[in-house]
Amino acid sequence: MSESAATGAERSSADALLVARIRAGDDDAFEALMVRYQAPLFRYLRGLVGDYEHAQDLLQETFLRAFRSIASLDDPGLLRSWLYRIAHNQAISALRRRRLISWLPLTFSLNLSSPAPDRSAIEAARVEAALAHVPLAQRAPLLLHMVGGFSYAEVAALLQLSESSVRMRISRGRAAFRAAYGAEEGDYAP
Repeated sequence: MSESAATGAERSSADALLVARIRAGDDDAFEALMVRYQAPLFRYLRGLVGDYEHAQDLLQETFLRAFRSIASLDDPGLLRSWLYRIAHNQAISALRRRRLISWLPLTFSLNLSSPAPDRSAIEAARVEAALAHVPLAQRAPLLLHMVGGFSYAEVAALLQLSESSVRMRISRGRAAFRAAYGAEEGDYAP
């Protein structure tokens, strides 16, 4: 068994135990779930919506929805995919409600009071700006695969697409990201 498969199996087993504890009424178990998935879900949501505060709100809505419907989770070993699906649906609904589906370019507020902005902050702003130019249909699979660490098959199941469609969208998403990021200058892009 590969290290990746072992890690996935261990995570599924740990997630199943966590779900069992939550269903048994263990208050600390849901907090543990939030601690485990807060950062990766936030990165995914921020990549989709492009705004820190909006992503925070969607993350809270995701956890609230998960808490309310944890009993409906058929396979507790699939908790990770289930949470990402809830987050994805929340983001898509919010984007539709706010008519941001066409994605206007993002603006970033760097700390202009400091004489030299931190290089990592500038790089993060460049990455987010480039992601904003990737169409949502390509951005979601790209983020799930590159940031979330999901396999092509997992992304396909999560987004209810064929695996070949996911591969094509990720490939096109990478190309769009590179074009927006400036890969022609030799900069790194996924």
